Amino acid sequence: MKKLVLGALLVVMASSAACTPAPDDVTVTGHWSFKHITDGSARTCPTGFDTATIFAQPVDADTANANGGLISADLFTCSDQQGTVALPDGLYLMSVRIEDHSGSQKYADSEEVLIDTARDSSFDVEILDDGGYFFFTWSLQDASTGATLKCADAGVTANGSVEAISTSVANQNFFKDDKFTCEDHFGTTAGLPAGTYTVSIDAENGGAALGTPMNLTNKVITYPNGTTDLGHVMIPID
Repeated sequence: MKKLVLGALLVVMASSAACTPAPDDVTVTGHWSFKHITDGSARTCPTGFDTATIFAQPVDADTANANGGLISADLFTCSDQQGTVALPDGLYLMSVRIEDHSGSQKYADSEEVLIDTARDSSFDVEILDDGGYFFFTWSLQDASTGATLKCADAGVTANGSVEAISTSVANQNFFKDDKFTCEDHFGTTAGLPAGTYTVSIDAENGGAALGTPMNLTNKVITYPNGTTDLGHVMIPID
C-alpha cells in the first residue's frame, strides 16, 4: 500500500449522485470503518465530519502516476460506511478521506489500496482514531560494493521478505513485526498506537536475516490515522 500527498495533485470533485458512468466503466465499492487501536474497540464517524470522499488515483504497473496526477473523487455519507464509484478499467490507488460537509476540514485520510479493476470490485480501509502507520520504500544493496541487487540475487526467495519491526520507545516490550513482498519495493505497516518508535528494517529468507538491519530511530506515529513516510531505505545484504 502506498501513500501519496493528495494536496500536490489535481483534484476533480464530483457528487456521486451526479456521475453518469460511461458504458465501459466498472464499479468498485469502498468500505470504511473506525477503530480505537489501543483496545481494539469500534468507533463511529467523528462528530462534525459527516462526509466520506473516495479517491481513485490512476497508476501504472509500478504505481507511478499514469496520467499526470489526475484524481477522480466521489462524495458519500460517512455513516453509510460504504460507497461505490464507476471507473474506466485499469489500476488505481484508492483511499477514503473523512471530512466535514463543506470539505473545508479534514479529519483523516485512510491508507491507499492498490486496485486492479480486472480482478478487484471492492476494498476495505480502517481509520484509527488513536494511531497511524509507517510507510517506506526500499532497495537492496550489496554491503561490500554498494551495488543495487534484485531480490532473487540477494537470496530473497518466495520464503523471504522485507521485514520491519516497530518498537515503542516508551515501552520496549511493545513491538509489531510486519513482513512485505520484496519485489513490491514499498509497504505500509499495520496500525500502531500514536507514539515514538525505533523501526528496524532488513531482508530475510526463511527467518534468517540477510544483512545488518537498518535502524531508524525516533520515528513518530501521529493520529488520527496518520501515515509517517520513512523515506527510501537502502537495505544492506551481506
